[in-house]
Amino acid sequence: MAEDTYPYPEDEFDDLGKQRTPQGVHRAPRPWWRVWGPLIAVVILAPLVAFGLVRLAAGGSNEADPTPTVSPTSEQTTTEGETGGEETSAPEGTDPSEGDGASEEPTETATPEPEIDRSVAVSVLNGASVQGLAGRTQEALQALEWTSVTAGNYTSAQPTVSTVFYRDESLRAAAEAVAADLGIEPVTELGDIASITVVLRSDFTE
Repeated sequence: MAEDTYPYPEDEFDDLGKQRTPQGVHRAPRPWWRVWGPLIAVVILAPLVAFGLVRLAAGGSNEADPTPTVSPTSEQTTTEGETGGEETSAPEGTDPSEGDGASEEPTETATPEPEIDRSVAVSVLNGASVQGLAGRTQEALQALEWTSVTAGNYTSAQPTVSTVFYRDESLRAAAEAVAADLGIEPVTELGDIASITVVLRSDFTE
């Protein structure tokens, strides 16, 4: 409105109006990120926040119960797999502790004793100073099927007890048999004799 057509005198309100400039008409346009930023934040960030909350809740439940739950069915399956299936029971009327014939240990066969040669030469010597002791012992051995027995006297101081001597290992079994027949315990190897020699001392009993 022109000043010459304004019918009223100017006052302080008119002065204030002149000092003001129009607002909003010449305002600069707002940038796009200020317009679309909130919408983008809602669309993109909201799912991410929701996903993070779900993961956090799931992680908290696992920490509260760290021990895994074992299914009885899986334990039973594992046990059967280790034992090879169902157990087989022994037939009725049988003792499970008894094995079959194939598992029994074979009976050991007793080693037969070597056959004694009672024809070897046996000399009986009387060292007990008892009249006729060697002769009676000779007859006793002959009665036990010793076929080559001679009798004589013995004057040496050794041995001090009745003893059966044998020349070498080949005559050991026969010497032990003579000692058993006469009840004499000492049996000794002596290389200086001809075959088997029996020395009788005072401890000998007929």
